[in-house]
Amino acid sequence: MSRGPEALLHHRLKKNLPNSLIVRLENRVNLGLPDCLIALPPAKYCLVELKVVTTGKKVRLSAHQVAFALSHGKMGLPTYILVEWHPKGTTKLAEKRLLLYHGAQAQELFQDGVSTPSVAQWPLNSVDWASLRDILSQHNV
Repeated sequence: MSRGPEALLHHRLKKNLPNSLIVRLENRVNLGLPDCLIALPPAKYCLVELKVVTTGKKVRLSAHQVAFALSHGKMGLPTYILVEWHPKGTTKLAEKRLLLYHGAQAQELFQDGVSTPSVAQWPLNSVDWASLRDILSQHNV
């Protein structure tokens, strides 16, 4: 498995969301399918696209990713985009952010980047993982 920035975010997610099953989806057939399928007992599922932004504010979503997130998100389905953002010039972990967006925000996120208001956000050095888990399991738009 690659150890690029998104793979490290995936590892951090798996490590910090106990009592969940996180499967990394590798798919070359259905372009746009999010990176992770997350099972949250008792019988809740969500899809999460992982993105790491280290330069500027632009979130690099493909047209396929935007289309998938929008079509599922607008139906109220549990589709999210989790962005690890390193603001320009930051070196301290406390200045870096973990931002959560609902799939219905994909077009705005593509256009406006991390300036788009997030569903939730945390400093990277003190993420409230229980809160993230709660949000992922609510399935509300």
